[in-house]
Amino acid sequence: MAEKRPAFIVRPCFEQDLDQVQLIYAHHVMTGTGTFETDPPDLAEMTNRWSRLVSKNAPFLVASPTRDVTRIVGFAYAQQFRDREAYAHTFEDSVYVAPAQMGQGVAKALLIHLLQQLKDDGVREVVAVIGDGENKASIGLHAALGFRQVGLLQRVGVKFGRALDVVLMQRSLADRA
Repeated sequence: MAEKRPAFIVRPCFEQDLDQVQLIYAHHVMTGTGTFETDPPDLAEMTNRWSRLVSKNAPFLVASPTRDVTRIVGFAYAQQFRDREAYAHTFEDSVYVAPAQMGQGVAKALLIHLLQQLKDDGVREVVAVIGDGENKASIGLHAALGFRQVGLLQRVGVKFGRALDVVLMQRSLADRA
């Protein structure tokens, strides 16, 4: 029996991928509460954001179907949690999936790869700042991969006329003695 090929691969994001990344993110900005941005950034702004991250060797990954690696079905990146030297080993993750691919394991694969890359890069702690306390998909994804809820910021965002909470989750990547 032949081994089943994965439906998609996770790879580094290249500049030519950013038009699709921008479209995926714009969908989430316009329709969801997982991000508190209210106006989708254009391609130039997404390119600037990507450039800032990759210039600092921060991971920015995409998922592509194995049959068409030029098509993007999701993306994930991580950046230093706060811009101070003491936070150099603490990163915040972000994961977004194309609407037609939600619930098919894309987010999990992206986050698994992202966490491994962060660990390989010497990151000790990863924080998830999850928009909307009712974002069960993101909360569940992070919990399934070892994150634990460490805080709740109540009613700190307003989007679509709703006051929204932010769930703070954290996972240690440091080896325990």
